[in-house]
Amino acid sequence: MKKNLTIKDIAELANVSIATVSRVLNNNSWVSDKTREKVQKVIDDHNFSPNLMARSMISRKSMTLAVVVSDITSPYFATLVEQIEKSCLQAGYKIVLFDTQSANKRTDSSQVIAEDQIFSSIIDSQLDGVIILGGNIDYLKIPEGYLDGLQKLITTLPVIVVGRKLAHYDYTCLQRDQVNCVKMVTKYLLEKGHRDIAFIGGSPGVYMTGQRVSAFRDTLRQAEIDADNAHIIETNFYSQHGYEAISRLLKSGRALPQALLAINDRVAMGAIRALKDNGLNVPNDIAVASCEYFPGSEYYIPRLTTIDHQNNVLGQQVIRQMMTLLQDMLPDASEIVPQLITGESA
Repeated sequence: MKKNLTIKDIAELANVSIATVSRVLNNNSWVSDKTREKVQKVIDDHNFSPNLMARSMISRKSMTLAVVVSDITSPYFATLVEQIEKSCLQAGYKIVLFDTQSANKRTDSSQVIAEDQIFSSIIDSQLDGVIILGGNIDYLKIPEGYLDGLQKLITTLPVIVVGRKLAHYDYTCLQRDQVNCVKMVTKYLLEKGHRDIAFIGGSPGVYMTGQRVSAFRDTLRQAEIDADNAHIIETNFYSQHGYEAISRLLKSGRALPQALLAINDRVAMGAIRALKDNGLNVPNDIAVASCEYFPGSEYYIPRLTTIDHQNNVLGQQVIRQMMTLLQDMLPDASEIVPQLITGESA
């Protein structure tokens, strides 16, 4: 008797995954026409007709994605997760959020959840894919336990990282433009006549901070300014760290610079509060600008001059990439160009 064709057989003959065959059988709209035609041809050629039980057997996908975030209270992560969730719902997926609270290294260590433990939980939960937003992967020194956990994760599930690409690790990476955003806003300050500009915020242990500081120095050099002597005050990424940076600046004995470039809007607002507390006005006494827009900063006083990284577009792109991975297709990401927002602060 001729053996009945299985879903696995169809997948092998069409050279796609079992999940892709399942999507074709269930008329999922995220399968490309080319892939659908290839699978359908195999189905037609072999007169394949799965019964209901077979359909349930091959539909073991949870239709759920894991999103691992290092601090959901950060406006960057909050807005990105919001857009990812919206795009997921449109694709028929849900998300499960894992918040490690590892972004602010100064938080109570008891509140920080080890990311390798989360990776193990995700594998055990049989979710369909993983989106990693920040965390240990963004630090220059990455714990071995994290790297081991990451390797196990990417050999088990489709993984997309929004952040840093590590050599020898096979995951899809979406990298934001950390260079042109800084060059754009630094050139704006220079065009305003500011020659003495300080950079505040960020952490020396974070890869992105190094990228932005290097871009800042490079832009000063192109303007024939002594970049090596530029005042760089690396604190962290939150409002209190902008306040702290100003306290350190005022205590340093150096003359007040003409302008400050903050690593993000939160740091910029902390700096503006500290300047106000010390009797200094923005922008009359000193200009302040930011490398990264957070929603709501247009309502600050003064409105910030900042850079919009278009996180809403990034969130949509993350899910498009994930859908192609789930269909065994090569992801193809288009460039997202940062945009300058001019405000009253500089």
